[in-house]
Amino acid sequence: MFRFMQVFFLIMVAVVSFNGCNGRLFSYKGVTITQKNRMVQLQQGDHQGIWKTNELELNYHYQMLPETLNISGTVNLVGGFATGFSSVDRLVVQLLFLNNQGTVIENFIVYSANNYHSINYIPMIFDRTIPIPAETHAISFTYDGMLSDGGGDGPTGISIWNFPH
Repeated sequence: MFRFMQVFFLIMVAVVSFNGCNGRLFSYKGVTITQKNRMVQLQQGDHQGIWKTNELELNYHYQMLPETLNISGTVNLVGGFATGFSSVDRLVVQLLFLNNQGTVIENFIVYSANNYHSINYIPMIFDRTIPIPAETHAISFTYDGMLSDGGGDGPTGISIWNFPH
């Protein structure tokens, strides 16, 4: 039984490492984005914008080249999420490449943070160069995270997320 647990653990470490190396955590391939206000039409050249939900705001700048997308920006918690919690236990932001129907072709991690004990000191910036999949017409973002506060009565946590739909 112990040997089985060791092998299982090593397999899980390999899977997580592989996902971390290729910039993907989970695949959203085939999911269609129905919220048009969350889609950004890609255009050649330099562009910037803001992608925002009630929990998170991404200020981004992108340069679209023939085969790659250079994208950089900042991740900001908004409203009570910025002031009500002191720690980021986990936060992953992914870039979604969409076809002309708004269906996810590919997704890549652009930002990841774990176990930061003070939100004020987190470097919430990203800068990535990513190959553009064929038939990409737009981009969007998705995120998943856990915030907490080590208050006097013990830690309080909240999950924040926005998945493509």
